[in-house]
Amino acid sequence: MKITREENNIRIMKELGERVQDLRISEALKQSDLAKHAGVSKKTVERLENGENTSLFNFLNVMRALGVLDNVEVLLPQKRIAPKELHERGKKRQRVTDRQKQQEIIPFQWNEDKG
Repeated sequence: MKITREENNIRIMKELGERVQDLRISEALKQSDLAKHAGVSKKTVERLENGENTSLFNFLNVMRALGVLDNVEVLLPQKRIAPKELHERGKKRQRVTDRQKQQEIIPFQWNEDKG
């Protein structure tokens, strides 16, 4: 199955679990051996391979033990910024604000009608 944005999370987790299982078997590893190398329980490997919910931390440990953690770089590549662009932008953005709310703010003015 090709993973696309149209697939629901449960199907994607099942597919990832099958891929982990296929990779583990191709490396001639038992679930218990993979669990030991990854520093997780055998039950965690079982849950992962069955497409059940596991923590991202444990998933990364299993990927590292299988030697495929570098593939995360393909999934979420680091954005490269040219030095000139970085200088022109100044500080790195920390959050996104709602521009409409910013425009609706009325600046404070002294009330000169009161005497």
